[in-house]
Amino acid sequence: MRRRLAALVAAALAAAACGGGGEGGSDVELVAADRPRQAAPADAPTPELVAGLDTFTRAVEPVLARSGDNTVFSPTSLAVAFAMAEAGARGDTVDAIAGAFGFPDQPGLHAAMNDLTATLEAASGEDVTLELANAIWAQSGFDVEADFLDTLATHYGAGLQVTDFVDDPDGSRRAINDWVADATRDRIPELLGEDAITDETRAMLVNAAYLKAEWATQFVEEATEEEPFHRADGSTVEVPTMHAPALHARYARGAGYTAVELPYRGGELAMLVVVPDDPAALDDPAALPALGEVAGTLTAGQVDLRLPRWAANAALDLAPVLAERGLRIPGGDLSGIGPDLEIASAVQAADITVDENGTEAAAATAIGVGVTSAPADPPVPITVDRPFLYAVRHVATGAPLFVGRVVDPSR
Repeated sequence: MRRRLAALVAAALAAAACGGGGEGGSDVELVAADRPRQAAPADAPTPELVAGLDTFTRAVEPVLARSGDNTVFSPTSLAVAFAMAEAGARGDTVDAIAGAFGFPDQPGLHAAMNDLTATLEAASGEDVTLELANAIWAQSGFDVEADFLDTLATHYGAGLQVTDFVDDPDGSRRAINDWVADATRDRIPELLGEDAITDETRAMLVNAAYLKAEWATQFVEEATEEEPFHRADGSTVEVPTMHAPALHARYARGAGYTAVELPYRGGELAMLVVVPDDPAALDDPAALPALGEVAGTLTAGQVDLRLPRWAANAALDLAPVLAERGLRIPGGDLSGIGPDLEIASAVQAADITVDENGTEAAAATAIGVGVTSAPADPPVPITVDRPFLYAVRHVATGAPLFVGRVVDPSR
């Protein structure tokens, strides 16, 4: 099998060598393993996977927020990319990746990720678009392990795309960026910067996620008015604030926080907004419950909600964040992909827009692989007028798709 795949790669390279790179990037040829994506088993440890991801999210979000700006990232996109990497990891690197993300043991991890991503993709409907895409690019002539390719094909639906990182690094970079832009409807036009590919790059693992969803109950645009938002430093700024005076929603008033869940059409996805009484609690992972715990306290009712519009985008170098979780980058053993390989880099770009109609968001993650019902009571008033945490979640599984904080909606 390995020899046959190597021959296929060589044949693809020969075909690619006959064509020009063009302005869109280097020639890329898809070489897929001869195994289709499989349905995940009924006993896949998906709840364990999501629980670990929930814990990871609460720990990592404050680290990403150290810039002091509005933030957004996709824990799910990040986890999918590193689950693919773990398929090629060996030795202590397997434990380091699993420990950082709270992954279940292999091979249950891949079955669970297959089950989760298939469930998320099934949330797409007439008013909701949720798309996930995976791919691996490898250096021309590089002999990728067959078992690794089989795992990516059967559990992630990812094929191998052959390119030339060494002789055409910029063309390869543009090809990957074009793929990501297409998968994210141009919300992530450039995932990889000019220095992302070096002469030691041998492979790139990429996940892309795109969401466009309408609120189950949309806000009336005419009700949006300039209202004060109180920043963490005590200053105030006037921002466009949406108003739903009698919104059927689930909400909670917990110890030190108020939360409200805004469902999207179809009911499978929702945004959870968590507003701490003290904005400083956002920076302390122990001060607020994890997202799953907050969601577990929600009760149905009628709320009088004021919520600012906002948008955020981010370009993240994930190496420092993951180092705090015990995963050192560059480093590790990815010899299950090919000989003498390590995790060379990990980056993510994310983008989100929230308005009266709903939410549109996208994220892409790249891992560089280098050598070594209405009650009789009045509506409960909830005014989001200070820094808050938000998460677009899959309701049934609790998977966090997009997470971030808003410290100043005017930015």
